[in-house]
Amino acid sequence: MTSTIRRLLIALLFAAGAWLSRSESKLLARVADAREALATLSYADAKTDDAAATLSNYVPGRRRPLSDDLAVARATVAYWLGRYGDVATDTTDGTAGAEVLLAAANAAFREAQRNPGTGSAAVQKLDGVLQSYASALKSSPRHPDASYNYEYVARLRDQIARTAGRGAKPIAPPAEPAGGGDLPTGPTVHGRPGGPPPDAKMEELQMIAPMEYGDREAQPEATPGGRRERKG
Repeated sequence: MTSTIRRLLIALLFAAGAWLSRSESKLLARVADAREALATLSYADAKTDDAAATLSNYVPGRRRPLSDDLAVARATVAYWLGRYGDVATDTTDGTAGAEVLLAAANAAFREAQRNPGTGSAAVQKLDGVLQSYASALKSSPRHPDASYNYEYVARLRDQIARTAGRGAKPIAPPAEPAGGGDLPTGPTVHGRPGGPPPDAKMEELQMIAPMEYGDREAQPEATPGGRRERKG
């Protein structure tokens, strides 16, 4: 009887381990798919729905749980799709750390660009943005992006405060958010999309491409120049 109970307990332990491993592997696959969508700028295709706590949430150590990786991806997707309110809402869970706080601060700045206001109203909005960046810096004091953005917004806020009431435009409007097609039409992590110069005729644009290896080999070798005299 004792041997049977012992075997039953061992079987239950193996079954629980298998279930936990399966849940962790499924969550890991979701995180991998979300990272792939972010890397390929396919923000609309990223599956970043909230996930229940798995084994990685209870393993000791400094590594971030996989559920937090999904929270970071969810905040990143919402930011680049222009859903700035969703980014701010996602910070209420308190589990994603400095990266989500930074995304929320960036979203707050973009929201201030959408509705800049004038005079003291614009200054107050940027004060709130500065507080958001301060929260990100408290979570990660040496974060370079949070530090740079905090300094940028602080200078912009002071500039607007000095020119309040003089008819100056407080904040430049943001570009359009990501759209359809193979690639987003709006800004991405790589910057804003380029294009031909304004008022330029397409037939006047010249595209320079590297030469093929065979063409480079067929080129004559450069002749050595004459001896240069040293001056001074």
